[in-house]
Amino acid sequence: MDMKKKLLFVFNPCSGKAQIKNQLLDIVDTMVKADYEVTIYPTQCAGDAKEKVEAYAGNYDLVVCSGGDGTLDEVVTGMMQCKAKVPLGYIPAGSTNDFASSLGIPKDMEKAAEAAVIGKPFPCDVGLFNGDYFVYVAAFGLFYRSVL
Repeated sequence: MDMKKKLLFVFNPCSGKAQIKNQLLDIVDTMVKADYEVTIYPTQCAGDAKEKVEAYAGNYDLVVCSGGDGTLDEVVTGMMQCKAKVPLGYIPAGSTNDFASSLGIPKDMEKAAEAAVIGKPFPCDVGLFNGDYFVYVAAFGLFYRSVL
């Protein structure tokens, strides 16, 4: 019997308008149909995604996260600190999803899930500034203050 590939799915249930709750079963079904054994983890608080991914990403063939840009930032930080060379998929579920739009990731959650599990991995730049990893924007100075 073949061993199934293992997927860690970390999602923020409160991200955006919490739409993922309505589509969760369909998203997981897409992952299972792509022959993955799926471990599902809904985040519980800020920093939670980073901690889970840092601790467990190395045990999986693929990590997929769903949430907004903040959830993605936490997951990327966890992956970088874990040092695991595991592909990362992203299902946008936040209010703006600027990063996903810039990469052409579908806004439809099921289509994004399908792209995450059957799409071809590609490299993505990850920045590091004052100990913080980022994939989208590094903000500081006047811009940072205006956002606060």
